[in-house]
Amino acid sequence: MNRHATKRANTMAERPAGAGNESGAVAMNKGLLSAVAAGSFLSSLTSSVINVALPDMARDYRVDPSQAAWFVLSFLLSVTVLLLPAGRVGDLLGHGRTYVTGMSIFGVGSLGCALAPGPGLLIAFRILQGVGSSLVMSSSPALMTLAMPATRRGFALGMMSTATYVGLAVGPPVGGVLVEWFGWRSIFWASVAASLLTVGWAASVMPLRRGGGKAARFDIPGAALAAAGTLAFLLVTTRGVAWGATNPRTVGLAAVALLLAPVFAWVELRHPAPMLDLRLFRSRVFSSATGAALLNYTALFIPLFLMPFALRDGQGMSPPQVGRVMAAQAVAMALIVWGSGTLSDRIGSRGLATLGMVTLAIGLAGLAWSWPTRGMWQPAAWMLVCGAGTGVFISPNSSALMGSAPRERQGVAGGVMSLARNLGMTLGVASGSAIFASVFGPSHASGTWMPAADGAMRTGFLIASGVALLSAVLTYAGRPSGR
Repeated sequence: MNRHATKRANTMAERPAGAGNESGAVAMNKGLLSAVAAGSFLSSLTSSVINVALPDMARDYRVDPSQAAWFVLSFLLSVTVLLLPAGRVGDLLGHGRTYVTGMSIFGVGSLGCALAPGPGLLIAFRILQGVGSSLVMSSSPALMTLAMPATRRGFALGMMSTATYVGLAVGPPVGGVLVEWFGWRSIFWASVAASLLTVGWAASVMPLRRGGGKAARFDIPGAALAAAGTLAFLLVTTRGVAWGATNPRTVGLAAVALLLAPVFAWVELRHPAPMLDLRLFRSRVFSSATGAALLNYTALFIPLFLMPFALRDGQGMSPPQVGRVMAAQAVAMALIVWGSGTLSDRIGSRGLATLGMVTLAIGLAGLAWSWPTRGMWQPAAWMLVCGAGTGVFISPNSSALMGSAPRERQGVAGGVMSLARNLGMTLGVASGSAIFASVFGPSHASGTWMPAADGAMRTGFLIASGVALLSAVLTYAGRPSGR
C-alpha cells in the first residue's frame, strides 16, 4: 500500500462505517456527535452531584472538610495524571474504542463507590472512575473534531460542552433531592445506570477500529515520566499546605517534579513517536489556549468547592437549596456555550474568550462583595454571572486549541485540553481545601461554622477573581486578532 493509500486508510479508520458517501457521512456524524453529547450529559449529570453530597459524606464517614476533599481530589488526580497517556492511546487504538472502554471502566468504578463501606475504598474506586474518565475525556474532543469540518468545529465542541453543562445544571438539584431522600450513595447508583446506557449507545454508532496502524508505538518512558511528574506536582499543591513548606515530603516531591520536567522534555524531543509532541507548544495559540483553560478552571473550582460547605454549614440550607444555588452556574453555561461556539466559527475566538474571562472575574468579585448572605437568590445570581462568563469562554478557547493541532495529533491535543481543565479543577479544590484548613485546622468536623470562615470565603472569591483576570490577559495577548 502506497503512502497516500495508507494515509487514506488511517483517516477512514476514525470515521464511522458508512461514511463513504456524503449523505452517509452526515448521518453517521450526527449519530457520533449525539453519542458523545449523550455521554457528556449523562456522565456530568451523575458526577456533578458529588459537591452537593460532600457534607453528608463527611458526616457519614466522620471526616473533616479537608479530608473530604479527597473524595473529589482522588478522582481529579487520577484523571489528570493519566490524560496525556490516554490521549496517545486514543490516537493509536482509535478514539471510539477508547471512549467505550473508558465509559465501561467508569461504570465499574461507580459501582464500587456505591458499595464502599469506608472512605479508603471510596477513594480507591474514585481513582478507578478517574482511569475511565481519562480515556473518555481525551477521546471526546478528538471524536468531535474529526467528525466535523474546520468551519463547524466550534459548533461541534459547543454541542459537547452544552450537553456537559446541561448535565451539570440538572445534576445539583436532582442530586440534592437524591441525597435528601435516598442518601449520598444513590448518586453513584445513578452513575452506574448512566454508564450502561452510554456504553450501549456509543458502541452502536462509534468507529471501533484502530487509529494508528501497526507502525505506531506507545511512548512508555514518556508516559511514565509524565505520570510521575504530574503526580508529584499535584501532591505538593494539594497536600503541601497541610504538611508544611519545610516538611520532607513537600520538599522531596517538589524536587521530583522540578527534576522530572526537563528529563521529560529531553525524552519527548528525541522519541520518534512521542506521547506529547512538545512542538505543539510552538504555536502561540495552542500555548495561550492551554494556559487560559487551566486558569479558568482554577478560578471556577475555588467557589465550587467552598460554597456547598458554606451554604450548608454556614447558611443552614438544605441539600436541595444548595443544589439550586450551585445549579445556577451550570444553567448559564448550558444556555450560552453552544451559541458562543457557533459564533466563534464566524468571528474568531479572541474577543469572545477574553469577554468570558472578564465576566467570570466580575461574578467572583460579586460573590466576595455580597458574602455572607442569608438568602438563596443573591449567591445564585452571582453564580449565574460566573456561569455566563465561563460559557462564553469554553467553546471558543477549545476550538482555538484543537484547531491549532494537526489531525494526527488530535488525541494528544484533546488530552492536553482535558489535562489543563482537570489540573485547574485540582488546583481550585486544593486552594479551597487550604482555605478551610487555615481557618478550622485539622480537627474541624463538618456541620460547624465560625465567623472567621466568612472572611476566608471572601478572600477565596477575590483570589479566584484575580486568577480569572489573569486568564483574560493571557487569552487576549496570546493569539492574533480573529483567532
